[in-house]
Amino acid sequence: MPREEPPPTPCSLCDRPFPRAGLTKHHGRPKAKGGTEADVELACPQCHGMVHATFTNATLAALYPTAAKLRDAPELANFLTWVRKQPPARRKRNKPRKRKV
Repeated sequence: MPREEPPPTPCSLCDRPFPRAGLTKHHGRPKAKGGTEADVELACPQCHGMVHATFTNATLAALYPTAAKLRDAPELANFLTWVRKQPPARRKRNKPRKRKV
């Protein structure tokens, strides 16, 4: 009998479906700032990379400790609007920001 594939898991930021193995662990409150395993959410590599290209760990800990707050961050609004339209297989390298927030 063939093995059934598990259902896809949505990215906590863009909601695109991915196999569980295709998602990365994002520490909403960075470990260096006192975060624990309870602060971990699953994000696709595209979104995870953009979060860390945009924000410092201090900003993440102080202002955006959860995926819900990150989804509302004005600095990510244009990116999230764009990435939600992309197929999950698409992987574009995020440009480094001139200055992290």
